[in-house]
Amino acid sequence: MRSFMPPAAQIREALQRVVSSDAFARSERARDLLRYLVEQDLAGHADRLKGYSIAVDVFGKDASFDPSTDTVVRVQAGRLRELLQQYYAGEGAHDLVRITVPRGSYVPLYVAADDDAALAFPETASVETPAEEGQVTSLSPRISAADGRRSWIAYGFGALFLAGVMVGTVLQWGGGSKAVPEVQAADVPSVPQAMKSGPSSVRQQLPAIYLKVAGKSEAAETLAAVFRRGLAGFDTVSFIAREPDSLSGSTHPKTDFVFTLKSDADDVVHIELQNIASGTVLLSRNLEVKDRPQNQIEDEVADLLTSVTPVSGILFAGVAQDGAETPLIRCLILNELFYRNPNATAHQEVYACLQEFVTGELTSSLAYSELAGLHMQAIAARYEHLKDASEAQALAFARMAVQFGPNSPYAHRSMGYVLSRSSTPDEAMRWTRKAYELNMFDLGMAASYGYELIFDGLYDEGTPILKRAVQAASAHPPWWDYGLALGQLMRNELREAANAVSVLSASPRAHYRALRLVVAHELDRQSEVEGLLEQIRVGNKSFVADPLGFFRRGLYPEDLTERLMQSLTHAGLLDAS
Repeated sequence: MRSFMPPAAQIREALQRVVSSDAFARSERARDLLRYLVEQDLAGHADRLKGYSIAVDVFGKDASFDPSTDTVVRVQAGRLRELLQQYYAGEGAHDLVRITVPRGSYVPLYVAADDDAALAFPETASVETPAEEGQVTSLSPRISAADGRRSWIAYGFGALFLAGVMVGTVLQWGGGSKAVPEVQAADVPSVPQAMKSGPSSVRQQLPAIYLKVAGKSEAAETLAAVFRRGLAGFDTVSFIAREPDSLSGSTHPKTDFVFTLKSDADDVVHIELQNIASGTVLLSRNLEVKDRPQNQIEDEVADLLTSVTPVSGILFAGVAQDGAETPLIRCLILNELFYRNPNATAHQEVYACLQEFVTGELTSSLAYSELAGLHMQAIAARYEHLKDASEAQALAFARMAVQFGPNSPYAHRSMGYVLSRSSTPDEAMRWTRKAYELNMFDLGMAASYGYELIFDGLYDEGTPILKRAVQAASAHPPWWDYGLALGQLMRNELREAANAVSVLSASPRAHYRALRLVVAHELDRQSEVEGLLEQIRVGNKSFVADPLGFFRRGLYPEDLTERLMQSLTHAGLLDAS
Protein backbone atom coordinates (compact mmCIF):
# COMPACT_ATOMS: atom_id res chain seq x y z
CA MET A 1 0.00 0.00 0.00
CA ARG A 2 1.17 3.54 -0.70
CA SER A 3 -0.08 6.98 0.35
CA PHE A 4 -1.35 9.26 -2.40
CA MET A 5 -3.80 12.14 -2.92
CA PRO A 6 -6.99 11.04 -4.70
CA PRO A 7 -9.70 13.49 -5.78
CA ALA A 8 -11.87 15.02 -3.06
CA ALA A 9 -14.99 13.14 -4.19
CA GLN A 10 -13.15 9.82 -3.87
CA ILE A 11 -11.96 10.73 -0.37
CA ARG A 12 -15.48 11.70 0.74
CA GLU A 13 -16.85 8.41 -0.58
CA ALA A 14 -14.24 6.55 1.46
CA LEU A 15 -15.12 8.65 4.50
CA GLN A 16 -18.82 7.92 4.17
CA ARG A 17 -18.18 4.16 3.97
CA VAL A 18 -16.16 4.31 7.17
CA VAL A 19 -18.56 6.38 9.29
CA SER A 20 -21.55 4.31 8.08
CA SER A 21 -19.92 1.02 9.04
CA ASP A 22 -20.76 -1.28 11.94
CA ALA A 23 -17.30 -0.67 13.42
CA PHE A 24 -18.13 3.03 13.92
CA ALA A 25 -21.84 2.61 14.71
CA ARG A 26 -21.41 2.91 18.49
CA SER A 27 -18.84 5.73 18.55
CA GLU A 28 -20.28 9.11 17.67
CA ARG A 29 -17.12 10.81 18.89
CA ALA A 30 -14.94 8.80 16.52
CA ARG A 31 -17.29 9.60 13.61
CA ASP A 32 -17.27 13.31 14.43
CA LEU A 33 -13.52 13.37 14.84
CA LEU A 34 -12.82 11.57 11.54
CA ARG A 35 -15.27 13.80 9.62
CA TYR A 36 -13.62 16.90 11.10
CA LEU A 37 -10.07 15.77 10.29
CA VAL A 38 -10.88 14.86 6.69
CA GLU A 39 -13.03 17.91 5.92
CA GLN A 40 -10.47 20.29 7.42
CA ASP A 41 -7.76 18.64 5.33
CA LEU A 42 -9.82 18.87 2.14
CA ALA A 43 -10.61 22.52 2.88
CA GLY A 44 -6.90 23.30 3.03
CA HIS A 45 -6.78 23.79 6.79
CA ALA A 46 -4.41 20.99 7.73
CA ASP A 47 -2.42 23.52 9.73
CA ARG A 48 -5.44 23.83 12.10
CA LEU A 49 -5.33 20.17 13.04
CA LYS A 50 -3.77 20.66 16.44
CA GLY A 51 -4.92 19.34 19.81
CA TYR A 52 -6.34 22.66 20.96
CA SER A 53 -8.48 23.39 17.88
CA ILE A 54 -9.76 19.81 17.78
CA ALA A 55 -10.74 19.97 21.45
CA VAL A 56 -12.65 23.22 20.91
CA ASP A 57 -14.25 22.43 17.53
CA VAL A 58 -15.07 18.73 17.98
CA PHE A 59 -15.35 18.09 21.70
CA GLY A 60 -16.82 21.42 22.83
CA LYS A 61 -13.99 22.49 25.12
CA ASP A 62 -13.74 26.17 26.03
CA ALA A 63 -10.84 28.59 25.56
CA SER A 64 -9.21 27.50 28.82
CA PHE A 65 -8.52 24.00 27.46
CA ASP A 66 -4.97 22.84 28.22
CA PRO A 67 -3.81 19.83 26.13
CA SER A 68 -0.99 19.12 28.59
CA THR A 69 -3.46 18.25 31.37
CA ASP A 70 -6.58 17.19 29.45
CA THR A 71 -5.93 14.10 27.31
CA VAL A 72 -9.34 13.91 25.61
CA VAL A 73 -7.95 14.55 22.12
CA ARG A 74 -5.10 12.05 22.41
CA VAL A 75 -7.41 9.40 23.87
CA GLN A 76 -10.06 9.86 21.18
CA ALA A 77 -7.43 9.92 18.42
CA GLY A 78 -6.06 6.63 19.73
CA ARG A 79 -9.58 5.17 19.77
CA LEU A 80 -10.11 6.41 16.20
CA ARG A 81 -6.96 4.67 15.00
CA GLU A 82 -8.11 1.42 16.64
CA LEU A 83 -11.53 1.61 14.96
CA LEU A 84 -9.98 2.36 11.57
CA GLN A 85 -7.72 -0.68 11.96
CA GLN A 86 -10.75 -2.78 12.94
CA TYR A 87 -12.80 -1.51 9.99
CA TYR A 88 -10.12 -2.18 7.36
CA ALA A 89 -9.45 -5.63 8.82
CA GLY A 90 -13.12 -6.49 8.34
CA GLU A 91 -15.86 -4.87 6.29
CA GLY A 92 -13.48 -2.34 4.70
CA ALA A 93 -10.91 -4.90 3.62
CA HIS A 94 -11.69 -4.36 -0.07
CA ASP A 95 -11.83 -0.56 -0.03
CA LEU A 96 -9.50 0.84 -2.70
CA VAL A 97 -8.88 4.06 -0.77
CA ARG A 98 -8.16 3.90 2.96
CA ILE A 99 -8.01 6.76 5.44
CA THR A 100 -5.31 6.67 8.10
CA VAL A 101 -4.30 9.02 10.92
CA PRO A 102 -0.59 8.42 11.60
CA ARG A 103 0.58 8.48 15.20
CA GLY A 104 2.12 11.79 16.18
CA SER A 105 -0.14 13.75 13.83
CA TYR A 106 -3.80 14.56 13.34
CA VAL A 107 -3.49 15.16 9.58
CA PRO A 108 -5.05 12.24 7.69
CA LEU A 109 -3.26 10.32 4.95
CA TYR A 110 -4.96 8.45 2.14
CA VAL A 111 -3.60 5.05 1.28
CA ALA A 112 -4.13 2.99 -1.86
CA ALA A 113 -4.86 -0.65 -1.19
CA ASP A 114 -2.94 -1.63 -4.33
CA ASP A 115 -1.15 -0.11 -7.32
CA ASP A 116 -4.33 0.06 -9.41
CA ALA A 117 -5.99 2.29 -6.83
CA ALA A 118 -2.99 4.62 -6.73
CA LEU A 119 -3.20 5.04 -10.48
CA ALA A 120 -6.96 5.55 -10.51
CA PHE A 121 -6.96 9.31 -10.88
CA PRO A 122 -9.81 10.63 -12.99
CA GLU A 123 -8.95 11.43 -16.60
CA THR A 124 -9.56 15.13 -16.10
CA ALA A 125 -7.11 16.54 -18.61
CA SER A 126 -8.72 17.26 -21.96
CA VAL A 127 -7.24 15.01 -24.64
CA GLU A 128 -7.01 16.47 -28.11
CA THR A 129 -8.42 14.58 -31.05
CA PRO A 130 -5.89 13.88 -33.82
CA ALA A 131 -5.71 16.71 -36.31
CA GLU A 132 -5.58 16.40 -40.04
CA GLU A 133 -2.12 16.83 -41.55
CA GLY A 134 -1.16 20.47 -41.53
CA GLN A 135 -4.01 21.43 -39.20
CA VAL A 136 -3.26 22.92 -35.80
CA THR A 137 -4.85 21.01 -32.96
CA SER A 138 -6.98 23.11 -30.68
CA LEU A 139 -5.77 23.68 -27.17
CA SER A 140 -7.83 24.16 -24.05
CA PRO A 141 -8.83 27.81 -23.48
CA ARG A 142 -6.66 28.04 -20.37
CA ILE A 143 -3.56 27.16 -22.35
CA SER A 144 -4.23 29.30 -25.38
CA ALA A 145 -4.88 32.28 -23.13
CA ALA A 146 -1.77 31.78 -21.03
CA ASP A 147 0.55 34.77 -21.11
CA GLY A 148 3.54 33.21 -19.42
CA ARG A 149 2.70 34.76 -16.06
CA ARG A 150 1.34 31.60 -14.51
CA SER A 151 3.94 29.30 -16.05
CA TRP A 152 6.70 31.41 -14.50
CA ILE A 153 4.97 31.37 -11.13
CA ALA A 154 4.31 27.64 -11.23
CA TYR A 155 7.86 26.62 -12.08
CA GLY A 156 10.28 29.54 -12.16
CA PHE A 157 10.01 31.07 -8.66
CA GLY A 158 12.49 33.78 -9.77
CA ALA A 159 16.12 32.69 -9.76
CA LEU A 160 17.24 35.13 -7.10
CA PHE A 161 20.37 33.32 -6.02
CA LEU A 162 21.39 31.34 -9.11
CA ALA A 163 25.03 32.23 -9.76
CA GLY A 164 26.06 33.02 -13.29
CA VAL A 165 28.77 30.38 -13.00
CA MET A 166 26.07 27.74 -13.44
CA VAL A 167 25.67 28.53 -17.12
CA GLY A 168 29.32 27.95 -17.95
CA THR A 169 29.63 24.93 -15.70
CA VAL A 170 26.58 23.22 -17.14
CA LEU A 171 27.79 23.73 -20.69
CA GLN A 172 31.20 22.31 -19.82
CA TRP A 173 29.59 19.32 -18.14
CA GLY A 174 27.54 18.57 -21.21
CA GLY A 175 30.38 19.07 -23.65
CA GLY A 176 29.20 22.49 -24.86
CA SER A 177 28.62 21.73 -28.53
CA LYS A 178 27.11 18.30 -28.10
CA ALA A 179 24.02 17.96 -30.24
CA VAL A 180 20.78 17.40 -28.39
CA PRO A 181 18.73 14.55 -29.86
CA GLU A 182 15.25 15.49 -30.99
CA VAL A 183 12.63 14.41 -28.46
CA GLN A 184 9.27 13.17 -29.69
CA ALA A 185 6.13 12.69 -27.64
CA ALA A 186 6.12 9.04 -28.65
CA ASP A 187 9.27 8.60 -26.58
CA VAL A 188 7.42 9.43 -23.34
CA PRO A 189 7.53 6.26 -21.22
CA SER A 190 4.30 4.75 -20.06
CA VAL A 191 3.76 4.50 -16.32
CA PRO A 192 4.65 0.79 -15.95
CA GLN A 193 7.81 1.06 -18.11
CA ALA A 194 9.24 3.87 -16.02
CA MET A 195 8.94 2.07 -12.68
CA LYS A 196 12.39 0.51 -12.60
CA SER A 197 13.49 1.27 -9.07
CA GLY A 198 12.19 2.68 -5.84
CA PRO A 199 12.20 6.40 -5.08
CA SER A 200 14.93 6.09 -2.44
CA SER A 201 17.56 5.15 -5.04
CA VAL A 202 17.73 8.72 -6.33
CA ARG A 203 18.64 10.39 -3.01
CA GLN A 204 22.36 10.20 -3.74
CA GLN A 205 21.74 12.28 -6.88
CA LEU A 206 20.76 15.36 -4.83
CA PRO A 207 22.81 17.56 -2.47
CA ALA A 208 22.79 16.09 1.04
CA ILE A 209 22.35 18.28 4.12
CA TYR A 210 23.32 17.09 7.59
CA LEU A 211 22.37 18.89 10.81
CA LYS A 212 24.79 19.33 13.69
CA VAL A 213 23.90 20.91 17.03
CA ALA A 214 27.00 22.09 18.90
CA GLY A 215 26.39 22.50 22.61
CA LYS A 216 23.30 21.73 24.63
CA SER A 217 21.60 25.11 24.90
CA GLU A 218 17.83 25.26 24.80
CA ALA A 219 17.98 27.90 22.05
CA ALA A 220 20.01 25.66 19.72
CA GLU A 221 17.74 22.67 20.36
CA THR A 222 14.64 24.79 19.70
CA LEU A 223 16.08 26.05 16.43
CA ALA A 224 17.20 22.56 15.43
CA ALA A 225 13.60 21.33 15.72
CA VAL A 226 12.49 24.10 13.34
CA PHE A 227 15.30 23.26 10.89
CA ARG A 228 14.30 19.59 10.88
CA ARG A 229 10.71 20.41 10.00
CA GLY A 230 11.77 22.89 7.37
CA LEU A 231 14.46 20.87 5.60
CA ALA A 232 12.27 17.76 5.47
CA GLY A 233 9.89 19.56 3.10
CA PHE A 234 12.33 20.45 0.32
CA ASP A 235 12.44 17.93 -2.53
CA THR A 236 15.63 19.41 -3.97
CA VAL A 237 17.89 18.16 -1.17
CA SER A 238 18.42 14.91 0.67
CA PHE A 239 18.03 15.82 4.36
CA ILE A 240 19.83 13.61 6.88
CA ALA A 241 18.59 14.60 10.34
CA ARG A 242 21.82 13.96 12.21
CA GLU A 243 25.38 15.18 12.24
CA PRO A 244 27.83 13.54 9.81
CA ASP A 245 29.93 10.65 11.11
CA SER A 246 33.01 12.59 10.13
CA LEU A 247 33.78 16.11 8.96
CA SER A 248 36.77 14.86 7.01
CA GLY A 249 36.56 16.00 3.40
CA SER A 250 38.08 12.74 2.17
CA THR A 251 35.03 10.75 3.26
CA HIS A 252 32.36 12.97 1.67
CA PRO A 253 31.50 13.93 -1.92
CA LYS A 254 31.39 17.59 -2.90
CA THR A 255 27.58 17.47 -2.74
CA ASP A 256 27.51 16.94 1.05
CA PHE A 257 26.81 19.92 3.32
CA VAL A 258 26.23 20.46 7.03
CA PHE A 259 24.22 23.06 8.92
CA THR A 260 25.87 23.68 12.30
CA LEU A 261 23.82 25.38 15.03
CA LYS A 262 25.92 26.64 17.93
CA SER A 263 24.91 28.60 21.02
CA ASP A 264 26.68 29.13 24.31
CA ALA A 265 23.66 30.88 25.79
CA ASP A 266 19.89 30.74 25.42
CA ASP A 267 19.36 33.83 23.31
CA VAL A 268 21.41 33.83 20.06
CA VAL A 269 22.25 30.85 17.85
CA HIS A 270 25.05 30.98 15.28
CA ILE A 271 24.12 29.21 12.03
CA GLU A 272 26.76 28.06 9.56
CA LEU A 273 26.38 26.14 6.30
CA GLN A 274 29.54 24.38 5.17
CA ASN A 275 30.57 22.13 2.30
CA ILE A 276 32.01 19.12 4.13
CA ALA A 277 34.44 18.12 1.37
CA SER A 278 36.02 21.52 0.75
CA GLY A 279 35.36 23.23 4.08
CA THR A 280 33.91 26.22 2.23
CA VAL A 281 31.45 28.22 4.33
CA LEU A 282 28.47 29.21 2.18
CA LEU A 283 26.45 30.96 4.86
CA SER A 284 27.04 32.36 8.34
CA ARG A 285 24.34 34.06 10.35
CA ASN A 286 23.19 34.75 13.90
CA LEU A 287 19.54 34.24 14.82
CA GLU A 288 18.00 35.51 18.05
CA VAL A 289 15.69 32.96 19.63
CA LYS A 290 15.01 34.04 23.21
CA ASP A 291 11.58 35.56 23.94
CA ARG A 292 10.55 35.52 20.28
CA PRO A 293 7.22 34.12 19.01
CA GLN A 294 7.51 30.75 17.31
CA ASN A 295 6.07 32.05 14.02
CA GLN A 296 8.81 34.71 13.79
CA ILE A 297 11.52 32.11 14.28
CA GLU A 298 9.91 29.88 11.65
CA ASP A 299 9.68 32.74 9.15
CA GLU A 300 13.37 33.57 9.59
CA VAL A 301 14.27 29.92 9.03
CA ALA A 302 11.95 29.87 6.00
CA ASP A 303 13.78 32.87 4.56
CA LEU A 304 17.13 31.18 5.12
CA LEU A 305 16.08 27.83 3.63
CA THR A 306 14.41 29.49 0.65
CA SER A 307 17.72 31.17 -0.16
CA VAL A 308 19.66 27.91 0.22
CA THR A 309 17.80 24.78 -0.86
CA PRO A 310 15.90 25.43 -4.15
CA VAL A 311 17.72 25.00 -7.45
CA SER A 312 17.97 28.80 -7.60
CA GLY A 313 19.67 28.85 -4.18
CA ILE A 314 23.26 29.07 -3.04
CA LEU A 315 23.57 25.31 -2.46
CA PHE A 316 23.20 24.40 -6.15
CA ALA A 317 25.35 27.39 -7.11
CA GLY A 318 28.10 25.99 -4.89
CA VAL A 319 27.78 22.51 -6.41
CA ALA A 320 27.99 23.98 -9.92
CA GLN A 321 31.01 26.12 -9.04
CA ASP A 322 32.80 23.02 -7.72
CA GLY A 323 31.97 21.07 -10.89
CA ALA A 324 30.22 18.43 -8.77
CA GLU A 325 26.93 18.07 -10.65
CA THR A 326 25.30 14.67 -10.73
CA PRO A 327 23.13 13.89 -13.76
CA LEU A 328 19.97 14.93 -11.89
CA ILE A 329 21.51 18.15 -10.57
CA ARG A 330 22.60 19.03 -14.11
CA CYS A 331 19.05 18.50 -15.39
CA LEU A 332 17.59 20.64 -12.60
CA ILE A 333 20.02 23.47 -13.34
CA LEU A 334 19.13 23.32 -17.03
CA ASN A 335 15.48 23.42 -16.01
CA GLU A 336 16.05 26.55 -13.92
CA LEU A 337 17.88 28.22 -16.78
CA PHE A 338 15.00 27.45 -19.15
CA TYR A 339 12.47 29.17 -16.90
CA ARG A 340 14.74 32.19 -16.61
CA ASN A 341 14.77 32.50 -20.41
CA PRO A 342 12.13 30.25 -22.04
CA ASN A 343 13.06 29.26 -25.60
CA ALA A 344 12.89 26.18 -27.80
CA THR A 345 16.60 25.32 -27.61
CA ALA A 346 16.74 25.45 -23.81
CA HIS A 347 13.48 23.47 -23.57
CA GLN A 348 14.77 20.76 -25.89
CA GLU A 349 17.99 20.37 -23.91
CA VAL A 350 16.41 20.12 -20.46
CA TYR A 351 13.60 17.85 -21.71
CA ALA A 352 16.10 15.46 -23.25
CA CYS A 353 18.19 15.54 -20.06
CA LEU A 354 15.26 14.69 -17.77
CA GLN A 355 13.85 12.07 -20.11
CA GLU A 356 17.20 10.32 -20.32
CA PHE A 357 17.38 10.34 -16.53
CA VAL A 358 13.94 8.80 -15.88
CA THR A 359 14.37 6.13 -18.55
CA GLY A 360 17.65 5.02 -17.00
CA GLU A 361 18.26 3.02 -13.87
CA LEU A 362 16.98 5.70 -11.47
CA THR A 363 13.59 7.30 -10.99
CA SER A 364 12.76 10.60 -9.36
CA SER A 365 9.53 12.28 -8.32
CA LEU A 366 11.26 15.62 -8.85
CA ALA A 367 12.28 14.72 -12.41
CA TYR A 368 8.74 13.62 -13.31
CA SER A 369 7.35 16.83 -11.76
CA GLU A 370 9.52 18.96 -14.00
CA LEU A 371 8.79 16.83 -17.07
CA ALA A 372 5.06 17.41 -16.56
CA GLY A 373 5.60 21.17 -16.44
CA LEU A 374 7.89 21.14 -19.47
CA HIS A 375 5.32 19.12 -21.39
CA MET A 376 2.69 21.79 -20.71
CA GLN A 377 5.17 24.47 -21.78
CA ALA A 378 5.67 22.66 -25.07
CA ILE A 379 1.91 22.66 -25.65
CA ALA A 380 1.55 26.37 -24.91
CA ALA A 381 4.59 27.42 -26.98
CA ARG A 382 4.02 24.82 -29.75
CA TYR A 383 7.65 23.74 -29.75
CA GLU A 384 8.48 21.77 -32.91
CA HIS A 385 10.72 19.26 -31.14
CA LEU A 386 7.69 18.12 -29.08
CA LYS A 387 4.91 18.88 -31.53
CA ASP A 388 2.80 15.86 -30.54
CA ALA A 389 2.66 16.87 -26.86
CA SER A 390 -0.71 16.48 -25.15
CA GLU A 391 -2.24 17.23 -21.78
CA ALA A 392 -2.85 13.52 -21.25
CA GLN A 393 0.90 12.84 -21.45
CA ALA A 394 1.63 15.70 -19.06
CA LEU A 395 -0.93 14.23 -16.67
CA ALA A 396 0.82 10.85 -16.89
CA PHE A 397 4.09 12.49 -15.84
CA ALA A 398 2.36 14.28 -12.96
CA ARG A 399 0.84 10.98 -11.81
CA MET A 400 4.27 9.40 -11.79
CA ALA A 401 5.58 12.30 -9.71
CA VAL A 402 2.86 11.79 -7.10
CA GLN A 403 3.31 8.02 -7.16
CA PHE A 404 7.05 8.26 -6.44
CA GLY A 405 6.61 11.20 -4.05
CA PRO A 406 3.24 10.93 -2.27
CA ASN A 407 4.31 13.61 0.22
CA SER A 408 6.29 15.69 -2.27
CA PRO A 409 5.32 19.39 -2.53
CA TYR A 410 6.78 19.54 -6.05
CA ALA A 411 4.72 16.54 -7.17
CA HIS A 412 1.50 18.06 -5.83
CA ARG A 413 2.35 21.42 -7.39
CA SER A 414 3.00 19.63 -10.70
CA MET A 415 -0.38 17.92 -10.60
CA GLY A 416 -2.08 21.21 -9.77
CA TYR A 417 -0.29 22.95 -12.64
CA VAL A 418 -1.36 20.32 -15.18
CA LEU A 419 -4.96 20.26 -13.96
CA SER A 420 -5.15 24.07 -13.99
CA ARG A 421 -4.69 23.92 -17.75
CA SER A 422 -7.59 21.50 -18.14
CA SER A 423 -11.24 21.78 -17.15
CA THR A 424 -10.79 21.21 -13.42
CA PRO A 425 -9.70 24.47 -11.74
CA ASP A 426 -11.15 23.51 -8.34
CA GLU A 427 -9.28 20.22 -8.32
CA ALA A 428 -6.14 22.02 -9.47
CA MET A 429 -6.37 24.47 -6.59
CA ARG A 430 -6.77 21.61 -4.12
CA TRP A 431 -3.50 20.06 -5.30
CA THR A 432 -1.75 23.44 -5.21
CA ARG A 433 -3.01 24.04 -1.67
CA LYS A 434 -1.68 20.65 -0.62
CA ALA A 435 1.73 21.49 -2.10
CA TYR A 436 1.82 24.66 -0.02
CA GLU A 437 0.80 22.80 3.15
CA LEU A 438 3.44 20.11 2.64
CA ASN A 439 6.21 22.72 2.84
CA MET A 440 5.27 26.03 4.39
CA PHE A 441 8.97 26.85 4.78
CA ASP A 442 9.34 27.34 1.02
CA LEU A 443 8.47 31.03 0.63
CA GLY A 444 8.52 30.67 -3.16
CA MET A 445 5.84 27.99 -2.91
CA ALA A 446 3.84 30.21 -0.53
CA ALA A 447 4.11 33.21 -2.84
CA SER A 448 3.04 31.12 -5.82
CA TYR A 449 0.02 29.76 -3.96
CA GLY A 450 -1.03 33.16 -2.62
CA TYR A 451 -0.67 34.69 -6.09
CA GLU A 452 -2.77 31.95 -7.66
CA LEU A 453 -5.49 32.47 -5.04
CA ILE A 454 -5.55 36.19 -5.79
CA PHE A 455 -5.81 35.51 -9.52
CA ASP A 456 -8.69 33.15 -8.80
CA GLY A 457 -10.49 36.01 -7.05
CA LEU A 458 -9.91 34.64 -3.52
CA TYR A 459 -8.39 37.86 -2.20
CA ASP A 460 -9.10 37.33 1.51
CA GLU A 461 -7.42 33.92 1.41
CA GLY A 462 -4.50 34.67 -0.89
CA THR A 463 -3.41 38.12 0.30
CA PRO A 464 -2.30 37.10 3.84
CA ILE A 465 -0.30 34.16 2.44
CA LEU A 466 1.49 36.32 -0.09
CA LYS A 467 2.02 39.06 2.50
CA ARG A 468 3.75 36.59 4.82
CA ALA A 469 6.08 35.52 1.98
CA VAL A 470 6.93 39.13 1.09
CA GLN A 471 7.60 40.13 4.69
CA ALA A 472 9.61 37.01 5.56
CA ALA A 473 11.84 36.96 2.47
CA SER A 474 14.97 39.08 2.62
CA ALA A 475 14.90 39.25 -1.19
CA HIS A 476 12.20 38.34 -3.68
CA PRO A 477 11.12 39.00 -7.29
CA PRO A 478 8.85 41.99 -8.03
CA TRP A 479 5.83 39.90 -9.04
CA TRP A 480 5.37 39.07 -5.34
CA ASP A 481 4.85 42.78 -4.59
CA TYR A 482 2.61 43.18 -7.62
CA GLY A 483 0.36 40.29 -6.61
CA LEU A 484 0.25 41.50 -3.02
CA ALA A 485 -0.76 45.01 -4.11
CA LEU A 486 -3.56 43.59 -6.28
CA GLY A 487 -4.93 41.62 -3.34
CA GLN A 488 -4.69 44.61 -1.03
CA LEU A 489 -6.41 46.81 -3.60
CA MET A 490 -9.36 44.43 -3.76
CA ARG A 491 -9.49 44.35 0.05
CA ASN A 492 -9.48 48.18 0.03
CA GLU A 493 -6.18 48.26 1.93
CA LEU A 494 -4.98 51.18 -0.16
CA ARG A 495 -2.11 52.41 2.01
CA GLU A 496 -0.72 48.90 2.26
CA ALA A 497 -1.07 48.56 -1.53
CA ALA A 498 0.82 51.83 -1.96
CA ASN A 499 3.70 50.43 0.11
CA ALA A 500 3.74 47.26 -1.99
CA VAL A 501 3.82 49.06 -5.36
CA SER A 502 6.46 51.53 -4.22
CA VAL A 503 9.17 48.93 -4.84
CA LEU A 504 8.00 48.64 -8.47
CA SER A 505 8.86 52.26 -9.29
CA ALA A 506 12.06 51.37 -11.14
CA SER A 507 10.32 48.97 -13.53
CA PRO A 508 9.04 50.21 -16.92
CA ARG A 509 6.56 47.35 -17.23
CA ALA A 510 3.13 48.56 -18.25
CA HIS A 511 1.07 46.57 -15.73
CA TYR A 512 3.33 47.68 -12.86
CA ARG A 513 2.96 51.33 -13.85
CA ALA A 514 -0.78 50.88 -14.36
CA LEU A 515 -1.25 49.48 -10.86
CA ARG A 516 0.81 52.31 -9.38
CA LEU A 517 -1.46 54.73 -11.26
CA VAL A 518 -4.59 53.03 -9.93
CA VAL A 519 -3.38 53.15 -6.33
CA ALA A 520 -2.21 56.77 -6.61
CA HIS A 521 -5.56 57.80 -8.12
CA GLU A 522 -7.60 56.06 -5.42
CA LEU A 523 -5.46 57.74 -2.74
CA ASP A 524 -5.94 61.09 -4.51
CA ARG A 525 -2.20 61.66 -5.00
CA GLN A 526 -2.63 63.94 -7.99
CA SER A 527 1.02 64.87 -8.66
CA GLU A 528 1.96 61.18 -8.71
CA VAL A 529 -0.97 60.47 -11.04
CA GLU A 530 0.20 63.11 -13.52
CA GLY A 531 3.73 61.75 -13.58
CA LEU A 532 2.58 58.16 -14.15
CA LEU A 533 0.15 59.20 -16.90
CA GLU A 534 3.05 60.75 -18.80
CA GLN A 535 5.27 57.68 -18.30
CA ILE A 536 2.61 55.24 -19.51
CA ARG A 537 1.52 57.31 -22.52
CA VAL A 538 5.10 57.66 -23.71
CA GLY A 539 6.60 54.31 -22.75
CA ASN A 540 3.70 51.83 -22.83
CA LYS A 541 1.70 52.70 -25.92
CA SER A 542 0.64 49.15 -26.74
CA PHE A 543 -0.86 48.78 -23.27
CA VAL A 544 -2.72 52.10 -23.62
CA ALA A 545 -4.17 50.87 -26.92
CA ASP A 546 -5.81 47.81 -25.34
CA PRO A 547 -5.55 47.47 -21.54
CA LEU A 548 -8.69 45.33 -21.39
CA GLY A 549 -7.14 42.84 -23.78
CA PHE A 550 -4.00 42.74 -21.62
CA PHE A 551 -5.97 41.89 -18.48
CA ARG A 552 -8.05 39.26 -20.26
CA ARG A 553 -5.02 37.60 -21.81
CA GLY A 554 -3.49 37.55 -18.34
CA LEU A 555 -6.57 35.75 -16.95
CA TYR A 556 -7.29 38.49 -14.40
CA PRO A 557 -10.54 37.91 -12.43
CA GLU A 558 -13.52 39.84 -13.79
CA ASP A 559 -14.04 41.97 -10.66
CA LEU A 560 -10.35 42.87 -10.54
CA THR A 561 -10.36 43.71 -14.26
CA GLU A 562 -13.43 45.92 -13.82
CA ARG A 563 -11.89 47.84 -10.93
CA LEU A 564 -8.59 48.37 -12.74
CA MET A 565 -10.35 49.57 -15.91
CA GLN A 566 -12.60 51.98 -13.98
CA SER A 567 -9.69 53.47 -12.05
CA LEU A 568 -7.55 53.85 -15.17
CA THR A 569 -10.44 55.62 -16.88
CA HIS A 570 -11.13 57.94 -13.95
CA ALA A 571 -7.42 58.69 -13.64
CA GLY A 572 -7.48 59.99 -17.22
CA LEU A 573 -5.51 57.28 -19.01
CA LEU A 574 -8.49 56.03 -21.04
CA ASP A 575 -11.35 57.68 -22.84
CA ALA A 576 -14.49 57.41 -20.70
CA SER A 577 -16.46 56.29 -23.74
